Order: sequence, then C-alpha cells, then structure tokens
Amino acid sequence: MKCTLKYFFNIILVCAGLAANAQESEADDMPRRQMFVRAGCDLSRFALPLVGEVGSHGMEFSLDGELHYNWFPVVEVGSQWIKHNTDSLNYKMDGVYGRIGFDYNVLKYQHRLDRDIFYLGVRMAHCSFSHELPRVVMRSGTIGDVEDCIESRKLSATWGELVVGAKAEIFKNLYLGVAARAKAMFAHTSYDNMTPYIVPGFGKGYYQFTGGFTYSIMFAIPIRSAGSDGYAVE
Repeated sequence: MKCTLKYFFNIILVCAGLAANAQESEADDMPRRQMFVRAGCDLSRFALPLVGEVGSHGMEFSLDGELHYNWFPVVEVGSQWIKHNTDSLNYKMDGVYGRIGFDYNVLKYQHRLDRDIFYLGVRMAHCSFSHELPRVVMRSGTIGDVEDCIESRKLSATWGELVVGAKAEIFKNLYLGVAARAKAMFAHTSYDNMTPYIVPGFGKGYYQFTGGFTYSIMFAIPIRSAGSDGYAVE
C-alpha cells in the first residue's frame, strides 16, 4: 500500500510539473479568456476486477468547469456492482453514488489560454445501494454445515473527501488527470450488526477512513469567451 501511495503521488507531482512548465510562456495580448466544461471518465474504475478479494466492477464520470478564476465546481457520478460466488458463499451488491464539490487551482496562470491545473479539492458524497447473501454456508464441527441466506436490503452512506490532483492538456482539448483522495465516512445504514462489505464509491464498509485514486481522461467543451472579470491575468 505504501508503494502504491508513493507511485501515485509521484504521478501527481509529474503532472504538476508538466502543468507548471506549460505555464512558463509569456502572457499574450488576447483580451478574452475562453470558458469551457470538461467531461471525463475515470479509467481506474475498469481495473476494479483486478484488485480486492471479490470481483468488483464499476464506472465513473465527471464534469467540471472554471466558474471563477482558479475555482472549479465539480460533479462526479458513478456505479459499482459485485457478484461473488464460491462453494460456501454467494454475495451480490450494486449501487450508484454521486459527489459534489469544488477544486482550487494552486498554480498561477501565465497565459490566457492556460487550462493545466494542480489543485486541492473537497467533496461531499452520497450513495444508495443494496446487497444480499442469497446463500451462505456456515461450517460447524459439532452439527455440520448450516446453510442460510440474507435477503436484499436497501442501504445508503454519506462521506466526505479531500482531494489533491493535477489535470494536464496532452492534445488540444484532451486531458489526462490523476488524483489522490482521503475519505472519511460520516454515516451509513446497517442491519443485524452486519456492516456492508463494500460501499460504492467509498471502499470497504467497515473502514471509517480510507483512501483512493482516480486516473481520468477528459475532453474540454468550449462554451464562450469570458471578459476579464474573474479571469484577468495579472
């Protein structure tokens, strides 16, 4: 885990360096700055089946844009599902989640068309999901195997996140982004003292604090040119 953290933070620092180098050009005389929204897909969600003890699958999409100089409101939505079958256990989970928050770019623009950012952000997140154990075999040395089941239950969870990351334009309007996330669970539903194994978008349900990473590809959609109000380059 420590090696993974070090690896992803190194990626973030490299992206930040690329963004900073791209912003060292001299400011031009363009009188206006173009506004845009950036739509993205988290590629790391497609790697979920390769990690963890159970086969998990998911997808996540994001939308952000510069509302004011260096301030980016962000909306993220996704889904996650699990179907795990063994000789003694059948487990199913599926749900959807959403996050809303903002990012602040800590780099200073040097060019009126700069879009590369290294940012700090916050998120509030909520998910709604269900899980069930259609079949579970509990082994006992005295009475033998006992088979049971737990019916599907509707659950929910709310948590917060602190985010640090970078987004760099690799081709015109095409971006790559990487981010590290620190997550804190605020509340989640449970029943019969059974904690959800996985909370979609958060991670292991029995963790109060956890971390995560996203590696995204994004496309910027120009909207219009904005005046100097809120976008002036000093």
